[in-house]
Amino acid sequence: MPSPDLLCEVRTERGTYRDWLTVSVAQSIDGGWQRSFSLTCAEPSEKLLQALAPGTRVDIALAGQPVITQGYIARRQAAYDANRHGVQVSGFSKADLTTRASAEGGTGQYRGYTLEQIANGELKRLGLKFRLENPPAGANEPFTQVIRRYGETPYDMISRLCRQRGVWLRAEADGTIVGGTKGGGVPTFPDVFEEGVNILSANCAMEWLAASGYVATGQHPGSDNLFGKKAAEISAKTTLGEGGLPGLNRRVLAEMPLSEKELKLRTEMEAQAIIASTLRVSLSYQGWLSPTGKLWSLTDYVTVKSPMLFPFQGGLMNLRLWGYAYTQTPEGQTATAIELVNQQAFNLKSVDGQAPSSFEPNFSEPQPEVAT
Repeated sequence: MPSPDLLCEVRTERGTYRDWLTVSVAQSIDGGWQRSFSLTCAEPSEKLLQALAPGTRVDIALAGQPVITQGYIARRQAAYDANRHGVQVSGFSKADLTTRASAEGGTGQYRGYTLEQIANGELKRLGLKFRLENPPAGANEPFTQVIRRYGETPYDMISRLCRQRGVWLRAEADGTIVGGTKGGGVPTFPDVFEEGVNILSANCAMEWLAASGYVATGQHPGSDNLFGKKAAEISAKTTLGEGGLPGLNRRVLAEMPLSEKELKLRTEMEAQAIIASTLRVSLSYQGWLSPTGKLWSLTDYVTVKSPMLFPFQGGLMNLRLWGYAYTQTPEGQTATAIELVNQQAFNLKSVDGQAPSSFEPNFSEPQPEVAT
């Protein structure tokens, strides 16, 4: 009997199924943030065939731990020839319902509501919830006015508002949408991967930040006391760490009217995204569980020891999880691929208080600037 750590269980109203030829379950901050899956079975029984119809609700557990609950099969593909028969099903967690249809209900206008209040209002009819976790200061400040755009899905609207508040999005196993990052206080890095010990393969891509600054520009909602250039031309600027060329800036226009404080958060969000793109570490290891015996959650802390990958700091970096993919081959081999980014992509300042290296760029606190 196979080890429980190697089993993928798919639970439906018609029963629980474990005999899978291939398995893929993945999640990523800038890709499938909502969790997705793809499964293949060979020589399926009639009972199994009936249980794999599109629209079927499924729970999926890997190594006995739930990775998707109340998910859905979205697509079924069957194929056969004289020697083989197989069925592949793919789908997503409940959170993906937020991307499938336009938002409905009410006027679509919110005045003086917080991010959590607006998000939960948009998600209520889908049976989903939203919460903030370790968000940046000011993330739950009330918006002066938010208008739902025509045809916008709940996800489109919520992600747009999260960008204005410097908040990353991810989905939990049950579809709950979380804005913010895991952890709080002093970070710990219990999951360690070491070259020659528990890494099957690894890749590290580093990119130089040619620009030294980032500037966001927007408009402040006007009033009797705030008008003209002071309302129409506001900006916030941050410096993108070490190594950039002076005078080279990246600029973006805010997606909606914002106050000076709000534009500062929007600037911080864009700077974090730029930092995340400068260092990407991909590695794979055997099995599905992390070194500490758990399934992954986006933004988890990870330490990688690899002199081959990192030509500095003794070949060690403390990173954070950007994405993961659990897989099983037709031969029964299970493996996990994870993608990691600089931890400064989720922190305003260097965690240890030391100056970052050129491969660990930080950014300064954005400063609002009002045109005069």
